[in-house]
Amino acid sequence: MRNSLAVALLLVAVSAYAQGGGPALPDRHPAPRLQWQRVAGDDFSVSMPGHANFKTQELTAKNGHRVQFSSYTVDLGRSAYMASYSDYDQQTAISLDGAIDGVVSSWEKPHVISRRTMTLYGCPGQVVDLTSGDYRVLVRAFKIGKRLYQLGFVEKRDEYLPAHPAAFFSSFRLR
Repeated sequence: MRNSLAVALLLVAVSAYAQGGGPALPDRHPAPRLQWQRVAGDDFSVSMPGHANFKTQELTAKNGHRVQFSSYTVDLGRSAYMASYSDYDQQTAISLDGAIDGVVSSWEKPHVISRRTMTLYGCPGQVVDLTSGDYRVLVRAFKIGKRLYQLGFVEKRDEYLPAHPAAFFSSFRLR
């Protein structure tokens, strides 16, 4: 089970990139005490609660063109964190709707809590919050030029607190 969250989160990203491109209650529980580490990609950085595993691979978009997909994942067993990016060629349009549709469709019997378009880190983006079985899933997708970024968080529903993904999402920085 330990690897299943990271694998599921990675599959969310793989599925998503191939698409072609009332107030909240106060959080009374702090995020778990973990050894947070800064991960630095070529044009971004993000903090993750542990050593991130890096993977890069070449995949194929819906239009048949190649896409370079890279991800950093941390799997804590009952929760997982992922920061990924996909680089597209000039002929491939990146669809944020397609990316989020891919995320939602990759989960079994997803129940979308919220989905919205917004500006993320100064860029066009979309956010989805959903549940699937025993899991709560939050994904942020945004694009800059021909690059699609995705930040993903998955946790067992019975342990989910907004503070858990908040430090991760708020730590993301573009350089």
